[in-house]
Amino acid sequence: MTNTSRAGPDGSCGHVVDVHAHAVPAGLLDALRACPSPEAGPDGRLRFGTRWTSPMPQALTDVAARLAEMDRRGVDLQVIAPWIELSPGELAPEAATAFLRLLNDGMAELAAAHPGRLRALALLDRRDPDAAAAELLRTAGLPGVAGAELPAGGPGEPLHDPAWDRLWAAASEAGSFVLLHPWAAGSPAGLAVPGLGDIVDNPSQTTAVAGALALTGVLDRFPGLRLCVVHGGGFLPYQAGRFDAIARPRPGGGGPPSAALRRLYYDSLTHSPGSLSFLAGFAGPGRVLLGSDFPFPTGDPAAVQAVVAAPGLAPAARAAILGGTACGLLGECAS
Repeated sequence: MTNTSRAGPDGSCGHVVDVHAHAVPAGLLDALRACPSPEAGPDGRLRFGTRWTSPMPQALTDVAARLAEMDRRGVDLQVIAPWIELSPGELAPEAATAFLRLLNDGMAELAAAHPGRLRALALLDRRDPDAAAAELLRTAGLPGVAGAELPAGGPGEPLHDPAWDRLWAAASEAGSFVLLHPWAAGSPAGLAVPGLGDIVDNPSQTTAVAGALALTGVLDRFPGLRLCVVHGGGFLPYQAGRFDAIARPRPGGGGPPSAALRRLYYDSLTHSPGSLSFLAGFAGPGRVLLGSDFPFPTGDPAAVQAVVAAPGLAPAARAAILGGTACGLLGECAS
């Protein structure tokens, strides 16, 4: 790994690791032109059933520009997840499996071509726990792959349904890092206001889905699960007291719901140094990981500086958030 930072006096590895970034293999559109589904449009859009994606930002496929921007931001390693709009929930199961194999193999090749700078996550089918578990295990053996990205929403059984235990078990046994990412979130208040989807709907979906995992005992049954919720965990850390005050006892006991919420990992993308300090205080700095949501404008290009500016964090806590914890999860500290 190219180390643009330095190990501190506390013995931390000194690497800066961004666990929430997105990419698309540069050759994906060309490869899809020979496939009937999804359809690749001339403007960089893809059609999944009746749904067309947004135009694909060039920053998702431009590797040279990505690496240069990482250097500018002071990021040593970026964990790249597929663009969430590529979730193939509208495709027939066979077509979805073929597409995800093509996409995920391309992500693995991209990461393997830049060892020490990029690690990849494989996108999983949100509709099918068996297919999701199989793809997680298949890609876990590919060089450059650190785990998987799982859409929080979309078609399929809710993620706290027992059918999904096969995925949580597979991820736990493989030691895979799993990024839970909002997708197809509807407004909880039924409001259609520009910008509200990113501001409220996405974090609300994360809060509901991960909260259900806590309340139904999933996080207790799989204590080794390396599950990371993005956007600072939605509203979870800041409403943990409400979970404890109102929720009924969880199946099998296990303490208050907030204890289960502390089993999660959280990215640092709060857009507020004060909120980040609160998050670190709630979850512990060993459960908070640097995240920028590169390359989207809803992310934070100054994510590293936000960690540095967060008030009240000890040097060891900052080092853990910036990369120490992620290095341990991804097995990168020795590089």
